[in-house]
Amino acid sequence: MAASRAWLCTLVLGLALPVLARTGESTVRLTTHELPPYSYRDTAQQRLAGIAVEVVDCVMRRMGQPYDVQVLPWARAQKLVQQGEADGFFAASRNSDRDGYAVQSAIIAPQQWRWYLLAGNAADPQSPDFRATAQVGSFVGANMLDWLREQGYRAVATPPTTEGLLKMLRAGRVDAILANNLVMERLIREQSLDGQLRSVLQEDRPLGVYFSKAFLAGRPGFLERFNAQLGACRSTVR
Repeated sequence: MAASRAWLCTLVLGLALPVLARTGESTVRLTTHELPPYSYRDTAQQRLAGIAVEVVDCVMRRMGQPYDVQVLPWARAQKLVQQGEADGFFAASRNSDRDGYAVQSAIIAPQQWRWYLLAGNAADPQSPDFRATAQVGSFVGANMLDWLREQGYRAVATPPTTEGLLKMLRAGRVDAILANNLVMERLIREQSLDGQLRSVLQEDRPLGVYFSKAFLAGRPGFLERFNAQLGACRSTVR
């Protein structure tokens, strides 16, 4: 089976003890995507890591709930839940399309939507003129991309990753990109780009786990129990 299709058990986090199931409860099937620092494959440690992954793992362990995580392209990760082939996906901000077939948990991780422009570009990405004329983008499957289109921006750049977006911005192929602040901060550090970009806050859009409505209908009280553990688990993850 291809690596991208393999189900990754909770032990990829490197924890010594297995998750103990409540009597009669089956494994919860979750999907995610490569989005450091939220979720990513730590090849050195041979595990799935990230601030969102660690919070979800903490909650599931406190609940005594076995679960699996499948790492996929983001659009595909959501589609599996919509089609009933998985029970939930993370880490995701809220939108009406997702609300149609799933329910978002309480917050598992912070997120800001920020515009990123080259440092020498003084344009205001929130101005009507910019919206009408500038070429912008976000990555495929992102809530941000749907929002850009709904708001009338010229979203011409739709690569599969934030790293691809950054490459297009630096090459001058777009005027600005809309991206997750923590993801971009990590890329800026890794690529030594301090001072070469500027950012403008669009809005806060915290992230949660979206559980399918069909799954929740068959597991009364699951979401309430999940949310009840989030405060304690978020406090342990930095």
